[in-house]
Amino acid sequence: MLSLSSLKWLGLGAVVAACVGYLVVSATGSSAEYYQTIAEMRSHPASSSSVRVLGTVQNDVVRSDGGLHVRFTAAEGGQTMPVDYQGPVPDIFKPGIQVVVDGRMGPDGVFHARTLEAKCPSRFSSTQSQGTPTN
Repeated sequence: MLSLSSLKWLGLGAVVAACVGYLVVSATGSSAEYYQTIAEMRSHPASSSSVRVLGTVQNDVVRSDGGLHVRFTAAEGGQTMPVDYQGPVPDIFKPGIQVVVDGRMGPDGVFHARTLEAKCPSRFSSTQSQGTPTN
């Protein structure tokens, strides 16, 4: 049979474990958001709800309104999607960069993004992965 002090320590351990679990979930929750590929978004169009879509910026970027309005084509897995975004653009935004856009596909066939996040490219070049130092 457990003594009263053992039960107190057991209860304290359970509370600490629950707190640590909460901190881990809350710290990783925002970075673990799911996004769809262009093909997945097209196969399950959700016109009433916002979706996050991954794509690579193509060479047709058109900026207007002082750079705060951007139109471009995103491509992924052989599929393409025109994107229209109004707002601040990340500094690393350029053709060839992967982006995650959050928004809705419009009846005009253009994805109207509310947010645009650029995925940071790897800091390791392809020559490093082949074993060649870059110092």
